[in-house]
Amino acid sequence: MSLTTSYRPSFAGGLRQLAKKSPLAGLSIGGLTFGERSPSHLLGTPPELMLGDAATGQIIMAGSLVCGGQRLPLVSMSDLTKQAGEHWLQHLHGFSWLRHLRRTGSLQARRHARSLITGWIEANRQNDAIAKRPEVLGRRLESWLTHFGFLAIDAPNEFTELLLSELAKEARRLAKRAAKGKADADRIAALKGLIYCGIALPAGDNYLHLGLRHLETELARQIQADGGHFSRNPLIHFNVLQELVALRETFKAAHFDTPLWLAGAITRMAPMLRAFRHADGGLALFNGARAGKPTDIDAVLSKADVKGKALSSAPHSGFHRLSAGRTQIILDAGAPPSKDANKWAHAGTLAFEMSAGHDRIIVNCGMPEMAPPDWRQALRSTAAHSTIVVDDVNSSQINLDGGYLRSPGHVTSSRREIDSSTIIEASYNGYNKPFGLTHRRLIMLAPDGGEIQGEDNLIGTGGHRFSLRFHLHPNVQATVLQDKCSALLKPRRGKGWRFTSTDRSIALEESIYFDGNQPRRRTQQIVVFGPLASASEISKWRFSRI
Repeated sequence: MSLTTSYRPSFAGGLRQLAKKSPLAGLSIGGLTFGERSPSHLLGTPPELMLGDAATGQIIMAGSLVCGGQRLPLVSMSDLTKQAGEHWLQHLHGFSWLRHLRRTGSLQARRHARSLITGWIEANRQNDAIAKRPEVLGRRLESWLTHFGFLAIDAPNEFTELLLSELAKEARRLAKRAAKGKADADRIAALKGLIYCGIALPAGDNYLHLGLRHLETELARQIQADGGHFSRNPLIHFNVLQELVALRETFKAAHFDTPLWLAGAITRMAPMLRAFRHADGGLALFNGARAGKPTDIDAVLSKADVKGKALSSAPHSGFHRLSAGRTQIILDAGAPPSKDANKWAHAGTLAFEMSAGHDRIIVNCGMPEMAPPDWRQALRSTAAHSTIVVDDVNSSQINLDGGYLRSPGHVTSSRREIDSSTIIEASYNGYNKPFGLTHRRLIMLAPDGGEIQGEDNLIGTGGHRFSLRFHLHPNVQATVLQDKCSALLKPRRGKGWRFTSTDRSIALEESIYFDGNQPRRRTQQIVVFGPLASASEISKWRFSRI
């Protein structure tokens, strides 16, 4: 069921004019008035961009809701389990899981979905604190509108009337709150829900006008000139691009012209998303990101329809991508984001990840979708990243309530080519305040991708010891050789690699890995230890393909 209309208006010429308008009364925001009467129908439903998973749908039908790899019972909306944490409740009240029930394609799934929605409304769950958050409310309206056709087919009139009435009430609530929630990517989700209401609900022109006005402002603030989202989190970047592509597809289905500022944001963001991908199709793990599902990322990039390669250098977002042969390196060379941009960003400045073909070799530890506070603190730390650590102190001082108490004030990077080799040189002063140190990192990738040379330089006289850490993907087996300065790395597939520390001995230590697609996995890390005995301590290292 797609959203179609018999006219093709242009946003440049103002809002669309409906042939028949419902009486407008009541709610007024900024001079705009919004209707109170429940609609008798929708003008259409937005197209479904992200398909659900039938197996997950079967789990929901069996009485559990899946979130972050965990299952919690969901039998009755009037008696939500006390085990449910904030993240799980956000997922529940957002109703994005309806797509999984729809994917099963069964009458039983449709009836189960209707039963859960009816129970949710009758239990007054819309008044729960989390359910009232603008981003959760926006996602709920988006889901109800997108899957309205699935829900309403052969539905009793009582259910359809109940859902339409609730859609109207919730739309009015969202109009009051959409631009007042968190000033991060969640605000885009709230505004998207409001715009959907403006397109799908009769007399929704003012929802559309309000949503578009605020969304244009948010994209100008959140999307940087190189296309990166200001969170500096690859998964958040993907989610925002998915939201924008879905909006554009809905405009197309409604025969609306896409605003130029929306099309421009998509055009800038797609190459940046490609830059965040390893060859296995998943995302690099920076600033709280998970790898995501390659099929979902493929679908969004396909619909984005932006030609071109991955961005190699993103100076505004602070990332570099090196690629040669089958080897890829993704380096974080930017300043940590603000708390408003990414509350749970990491202390991983100058960390990198490396893959060869479809094998990830060097990684960061990642972050589970539902991380308890102690895990979140540990995984945000500098030691959970493939970079250097001084005296076990974080390069950015992490605030347990989100954001930082101290972060680098100066981060620089440059890129050059010498004899067809790509060289990235970056530095930052995150250790200046506690130790008077500056960290400089140089990485060079050979033209055939068969060798990576690196150099880490701590400049200054403070601190006692450093640990240079290279976290290994769980599928990589590592063996330290007799010289104690090198190790053989054997991925599950593909060719092996030899790591060499040119001037110091190395050790293997335990590590942990969360990519979001599998439960916690144990792994190892290569660690190079050394004293800070001079004013310019240098550690050189190399990866060579065998």
